[in-house]
Amino acid sequence: MIKMVMKDAVEAIKNGQSLLLDGFPRTMEQAVALDEQLDVDMVINLCIPNETIIERISDRWIHPASGRVYNYSYKPPKVTGMDDETGEPLVQRDDDKPESVLNRLNKYEKATRPLVQYYEEKGVIQTFRGTQSDVIYPEVQEWLGEQLAEDDVEANTI
Repeated sequence: MIKMVMKDAVEAIKNGQSLLLDGFPRTMEQAVALDEQLDVDMVINLCIPNETIIERISDRWIHPASGRVYNYSYKPPKVTGMDDETGEPLVQRDDDKPESVLNRLNKYEKATRPLVQYYEEKGVIQTFRGTQSDVIYPEVQEWLGEQLAEDDVEANTI
């Protein structure tokens, strides 16, 4: 995986550009291997309560034939349980059911806890907590803008 990331990133790195890796690394082995290749200097950790994630994902229903996705929290079908265009029944994927989501979240927490600790020890992680994207996103954007501005100042003074 590191080789694949580096293959795609080499040109950008040579040009002094930054990389944004979404959802990577996922394991300690990947984090250590990545650090051997790159200077990871910023990590964003989004901490969303499990209840919020379970609610949002378990509210998701699909129309299998078309792939249309509905969400009872923010994009519900016009008629409960029915596709807006065909009137056919909507289904909930097994992995979108609350018990499956909780199981996946528990596995995720177990896998990522060491990564969060690793990046905390390196002093490069910033954690954002909340339940609403339109609240968290501006905070992330502001912090990231500040960090990148500091990097630009440092680069211009060296």
